[in-house]
Amino acid sequence: MLRAVTDQLGHEIYLTDERWAHICEEHPEMTACENQVLETVQRGRRFQDSVRPDVFLYNRDFGDLPAGNTSIVTVVRFGFRPDGGENNFIVTAYQIVRRRR
Repeated sequence: MLRAVTDQLGHEIYLTDERWAHICEEHPEMTACENQVLETVQRGRRFQDSVRPDVFLYNRDFGDLPAGNTSIVTVVRFGFRPDGGENNFIVTAYQIVRRRR
């Protein structure tokens, strides 16, 4: 199944079953967080990766994450299909502890 959301800049970004399985396998704490991953893309702060210009990280704080984690980071690769349409997809997602300033 394909889930798609739109970020704050109007880009459609999708999550495939294959990518969701990867996320849950590599980061088991994310298993119950699919809605938060999609919400992070929709409402989170966006940062461009410093090494890969086609990759953006979305970060959003949540108050109910396990193990003292405070935020979800969702990694999105931006690209184009052969027909010129956008092809933006979630690569991975994970939780972090973000220190308050």
